[in-house]
Amino acid sequence: MANISRPAAAFSLLIRKSFGYNAYMSTVQEIGEAIEHLNVRDQIRLLHDLPAHLKIQPEDVGWLKATEPAFEFWNNPDDAIYDDL
Repeated sequence: MANISRPAAAFSLLIRKSFGYNAYMSTVQEIGEAIEHLNVRDQIRLLHDLPAHLKIQPEDVGWLKATEPAFEFWNNPDDAIYDDL
């Protein structure tokens, strides 16, 4: 795998193990596009297999999503100057 990012390499390995074919991607966008081209059955299979390959647990993602509304008060025009920090 010549000069591709770690996440892309990991995703390529997951695709090879799960579906038996090579897929070399270098960006999250390319990975997303590859997922969109999978049929529904393979997307479900990937959804099932993916958590075992991530460094963050699905429960942790749920907790992060649950806390997002607590920070909504900062999403306003007066604080927009800080959005790119």
